[in-house]
Amino acid sequence: MIFISFAFLFATASVFVLNQFFDREDDKENVIKSDLLVASGKMAPRTALVFSFSLIAFCLVLVISADVNLIPLFLIYLAFWTAYSAPPFRLKAVPIVDFIISGIGAGLLPFLIGASISRPLTNNLLLVILLSAIPLILAHCSGHILQALGDYEADRKAGIQTFVVKYGRKKGAVLMGLLSLATGVFPFIYAGFGLLSLSYIPLFFIPLSFCIPIARRYINVLGDPTTENVVTLHKAVRKYGILIMFVVGIYVLAGKILAF
Repeated sequence: MIFISFAFLFATASVFVLNQFFDREDDKENVIKSDLLVASGKMAPRTALVFSFSLIAFCLVLVISADVNLIPLFLIYLAFWTAYSAPPFRLKAVPIVDFIISGIGAGLLPFLIGASISRPLTNNLLLVILLSAIPLILAHCSGHILQALGDYEADRKAGIQTFVVKYGRKKGAVLMGLLSLATGVFPFIYAGFGLLSLSYIPLFFIPLSFCIPIARRYINVLGDPTTENVVTLHKAVRKYGILIMFVVGIYVLAGKILAF
């Protein structure tokens, strides 16, 4: 598990570096991303490319050392995110596909890799994984749109047709809110169908207190989707999102240890 965890970290880091390589000129015009390593000039583009491929090599060595059967999933994960950033596919520039790719690549595939560490994949297990990953997929779709809201001006100037660029910040903010709302509703739907223990339900109300400051800034973006308001929302999501994930992580560990 430790080997696979580090392999996944290397794989994810490699696609982030690769994305910075291909987006370096656009990021220079982006108020949020202009201080990234490649865009700011702290790392040369060629160095970034070599670093990205080195991380992929380390990743694959670790996977082969731990469990060669996981190689196909890791290759799919790497290919998925490479197609997202790199030409000729550059799926990040295809409206609607851009945030769906993010939801699957950051929500479903990591969950699938993690679930495959300790047991072979069966049809029943795949169904359970898909159902469990739906809130993760929705959350990452929402998070991608939030990122695209911040990238709106730079993407529009560069001619990158993301969902937000094509349909506008207002509609992007509305869709982001709907996806976030659906993410929070799904656990209650699962509980209603007996797929989630009712013991968890009261615990879901605790992270809601951290959502209040995020919701306030979201309302500001909804009313006036300026860059300033979007940046403020970004900061709130980063600050309180970490706390929410920490609380949810405790729930998962408690459920695993106490078996409820």
